[in-house]
Amino acid sequence: MTVTQPVKPRPPLWAKLSIASGNLIQAAGLAAGAALLALAAAMTGPGPVRLAVALAGFLVIYDCSHAIGHYLAGRAVGIRFRFYGIRGTDHPEDYPPGFRQLMSAMPFWSVVTDKDSMRAAAPWKKALMFAAGETSTAICSIAAAYAAVATGVPGGKVLFGATVIWNAVSTVVVARTPKGDYAKALRVLRSRPAPAPAH
Repeated sequence: MTVTQPVKPRPPLWAKLSIASGNLIQAAGLAAGAALLALAAAMTGPGPVRLAVALAGFLVIYDCSHAIGHYLAGRAVGIRFRFYGIRGTDHPEDYPPGFRQLMSAMPFWSVVTDKDSMRAAAPWKKALMFAAGETSTAICSIAAAYAAVATGVPGGKVLFGATVIWNAVSTVVVARTPKGDYAKALRVLRSRPAPAPAH
């Protein structure tokens, strides 16, 4: 008999921000990340310095592209949100020792949905919202890494290769673990609405 492991509770939020403030900060972060990548491309200094600047831009884009992806997709299909939060990864148990501690200490964005809005949303709308975060992260991070390659930043090819591998592994993980975005999207698509009461 297979025993289903209980889903561990999410770590507490370190901070809460309004939707407007969160959107503004993340948009500014994406712009700053793009500016750092452009700076790395324009610099003529030592290669390691250029790579460090590009890596800083890459990390900012990686961090600021996830939660806002959930928000934009959700709002596009009528799902409302209450606030943004900041905390470490909400599934530290999925990472190996050492990396687990690093991901738990990183300030990641999350966005909290309105429960009534989620209950009223069709399964495909909820699935779209759930999947949008990981998809946005993958697209934006791969694009940022490719920008480093395209502009000749030393070490850009290594960054790009590592990013593609990371996103491939991450896609599998978030589709298989209960807290993963793709796993949640698949669950709501497979769910069946409760039958209407007989009259």
